[in-house]
Amino acid sequence: MQETIIPDKLKELAKPYFFKAEKMNETNTLVILVHGFGASATETRPLGKYLCKNGYDIYGILLTGHGTDPKDMDSISWMDWYENIANIYDECAKNYKNIYIGGISLGGALTLYACTKLKFTGFFTINSLYRFSRKLTPLIWLLHFFKIHRPRNIDRIKWYVENDLFAYPDDSTYAAYQILKMLNVLHRRVNQIDIPALIIHSKEDKTITPKSAEWIYEDLKSEKELVQLQSGDHILTVDENREEAFKKIEQFIKKLIISK
Repeated sequence: MQETIIPDKLKELAKPYFFKAEKMNETNTLVILVHGFGASATETRPLGKYLCKNGYDIYGILLTGHGTDPKDMDSISWMDWYENIANIYDECAKNYKNIYIGGISLGGALTLYACTKLKFTGFFTINSLYRFSRKLTPLIWLLHFFKIHRPRNIDRIKWYVENDLFAYPDDSTYAAYQILKMLNVLHRRVNQIDIPALIIHSKEDKTITPKSAEWIYEDLKSEKELVQLQSGDHILTVDENREEAFKKIEQFIKKLIISK
C-alpha cells in the first residue's frame, strides 16, 4: 500500500458532520449525504454547506472503513455501509417531516439501495456507480481473496489534498468486492423504488461512465429527472462547475416540498 501524508486538518474534516440550517428550517427537512469509495465526508461538505445556507439541516455520513486507514477496508461488509445510513435515518425520522438522501459515486449506489428499504421523501445521485465493467468484475473477484490494494494515480492523490479531500491512496479489492455484492442486490430491487429521483452525471466523468446515469434512469420506475452536465470532474462536489449541480439539487428538493 502506498504511503501518503494526510494533513491533520483533513483528518478532522473527514469525520461525519451535522450542519444546522442557517435560515429557519420551516420545512422541517433533513438531507443525508453519502460520499464515495475510499473517500470521506470531506467529499460532501461543499454541497452540505450550500444546502444548509438554503434552509436545510444536513448530515454528512462517514462510511465504515473510511476516513481512517486503508487497511480498515479489508474487514468490512457492504451491509455496514447501509447500516450507516439506516442508523442516521432511524435516529432522525421522528424529528423531521422530510428526509432526503443523496450520494456521489459509490454513495449514489448506496443511496439507491437505501431507497429500496427506507421511506425517504426523495433522492438524488451524482456521478453514481451502477455497474462494474465485464473486464473488471472477474479481476476484483480474484484479487479480493488476497486483499490486494491497487494504488491510485500519484497526481490524483495530490489533487485530493489540494482540494481539501481526505481519500485513500489505494483501493481495497476486498471492499470493491463488497460493492459487487451490493450492486447484485440493488439491480434486483431498484424497480421497487417509488419516490422522486434526480440523477446527475457529468459527461466529462473519467472514473464512471456517463452511461451509468442512463442505466439508472432506465431501471427506475418512479418519477425521475436526468441531468447530464457538459463538464465536471468525477468528484463534482469540489469541481469549479459544481454550482450548476448544486442549484439543480436545491430546486429538486424545493419543488418536492412545495408539491406536497
